[in-house]
Amino acid sequence: MQPESPTPTPARRGRKPKPRAVELRISIADIEPPIWRHVRVPDTYTLDQLHRVIQLLFGWLDYHLYEFEVGERRFEEPDQEAEGEDSTTVRLRDLGLTKGTRLTYTYDFGDGWENEIAVEDIYIVTPLDEHDERLLPKLYRGERAGPQEDSGGPSGYQRMVDALRDPRHPEHKDYRNWAGDYDPERFDVWMTRNNLTLAAAWGAI
Repeated sequence: MQPESPTPTPARRGRKPKPRAVELRISIADIEPPIWRHVRVPDTYTLDQLHRVIQLLFGWLDYHLYEFEVGERRFEEPDQEAEGEDSTTVRLRDLGLTKGTRLTYTYDFGDGWENEIAVEDIYIVTPLDEHDERLLPKLYRGERAGPQEDSGGPSGYQRMVDALRDPRHPEHKDYRNWAGDYDPERFDVWMTRNNLTLAAAWGAI
């Protein structure tokens, strides 16, 4: 069980909190070699916005429900059947995050893609204006392609990867037809970084 997040210190009345950048390392659990991303996001982002960032980072299409766990608290997108808190109303700065804090993001409760998120750094930024790129998310680095949607969770994904790698595998042709030109080892950092920047600049995050 993860430790409960510390209670954030309220800002002084009448003083706007200084913008901070939060650097995160996000890794998909139960997959080897690991699939991971190192990204910076502003602490003004809600958990729902962080969800959309993660979707872009791993090439997912936002087809399914998701959940964040931060200590004993759970956050979900607004839905009549949701049991957790509203992820669209809680910002990262509200969670009392510090360097070393860990949280969990689960996407697609059927496949069960559990993502381990570690806070690697938090620091104040001093933007020149509201359009300063330091207020946008930025991908630094990462490795391996994100799993395709509906590929069956970690076990199904590994079965697909094994079949794609071996032309003699009995399911190689079926998986190749389904996966197209998908290469589990290929991750285009430059393209993903630019897609993330454009999505944020155009208000899609």
